[in-house]
Amino acid sequence: MSVFNRIVMTLLFAGLFVLGVYTVVYSFDLFGRSLTSLPISDFSSGLQDFVTRVEDGNLSVVTIITLVLMAILGLIWFIAELRPSTPTRRVRMAEGTYATRSVVEEEVSAVAEQVPDVLGSSVSVKARRSPGAQVDLEARVRRGEDLETIRSVLRTTVQEHLSEKGLPVSKLKVKLVEADPRQTKTRVQ
Repeated sequence: MSVFNRIVMTLLFAGLFVLGVYTVVYSFDLFGRSLTSLPISDFSSGLQDFVTRVEDGNLSVVTIITLVLMAILGLIWFIAELRPSTPTRRVRMAEGTYATRSVVEEEVSAVAEQVPDVLGSSVSVKARRSPGAQVDLEARVRRGEDLETIRSVLRTTVQEHLSEKGLPVSKLKVKLVEADPRQTKTRVQ
């Protein structure tokens, strides 16, 4: 929801809650308040008839149940609007703390390209409901290199760097692709 929407809905639900409280106070003549003291004679005869039935206690069971349900629904919606929403498409770091996916992508890419045998990399990050991100890292290496050693070095380097930064990774998938150094953006010297 946009900020304006949240403000309008919060005010609307707060008003509905206050209106419900006033209806209860005036309906049962609490605190010396009576419905006849309200200036509602100009609205309509249907509203006057309803108010008279409320004041006399001549409401049907269906009307009472409907009014109670409306008051409860208004209160539930009001409380739901006060709770902050969870940001979408963000990586959950801890309870109430989030980072954008692009931040995690940039960190992983920067660290992956610092590994000596990596010529280039591409990173895909998916946010998860639980803390941490699902990271798919594709690193390009020269043909003939020891892929398992590079994969383990790359995995430990990325995980250590992200844990130092406070960015949890729940799943890190490393894929190595053999590439020609002339066709990658980073060249080994």
